Amino acid sequence: MNFTAHLHLSPNIAEVRVFNFSGDGFKGNAWRAAASPPQRLGIDLHRFIDDYTDQHPLTKAAKKHIRPFTGKYSAVALDLLGDYFLQRNWERFRQLQASSAQQSLTAFIASAESDIAKHKSLLKGRAAAMAPYLLEHHWLLSYREIDGLLSAARGIAQRHPGGAPLVDFFEGPVYDCLAHLEEWFSTLYPMLMLACQEFAQNHNDWEELSKA
Repeated sequence: MNFTAHLHLSPNIAEVRVFNFSGDGFKGNAWRAAASPPQRLGIDLHRFIDDYTDQHPLTKAAKKHIRPFTGKYSAVALDLLGDYFLQRNWERFRQLQASSAQQSLTAFIASAESDIAKHKSLLKGRAAAMAPYLLEHHWLLSYREIDGLLSAARGIAQRHPGGAPLVDFFEGPVYDCLAHLEEWFSTLYPMLMLACQEFAQNHNDWEELSKA
């Protein structure tokens, strides 16, 4: 899952949301001793989302479906498409999460951008590097269109040699795969939402956070 999904799958605690968004920047466990409870939950939830999604049989089947086009970038393509399908079907999925049930997509994104802006000095890795541009150009909303995913794919290809198949995929073949991949997302995402809610409520820091 990509940025919008990580933000949406978080409990309604700003610092948890931001550290779920930026969890890729924290490797190993050396960071844990100095982290606050919401930071620990955010990073742990980020890792849980990635593991759950990557290991699910539906995701493995979806990767196999597009691998002839994307090669080793099939997981990256699905991450981007996760945000696309979430945003295109926001009216359905927002109602399954208490924190977003009353929010339009633009209101949710604006709230998330505000949280990121307030905590950007704490970000690490890819999220830290991208945050200024993401906020200035409202990149999250661009993922609602295939052209926005194509722009993201071009940026990835510039940073990573061998990324050309990802660009090629979003320039054409993706359109023939959308129906199949939307079924993947529409089936997986509600299960992932429930799993994330259970994970957060069973996390060692949840009791303290839920009282705040």
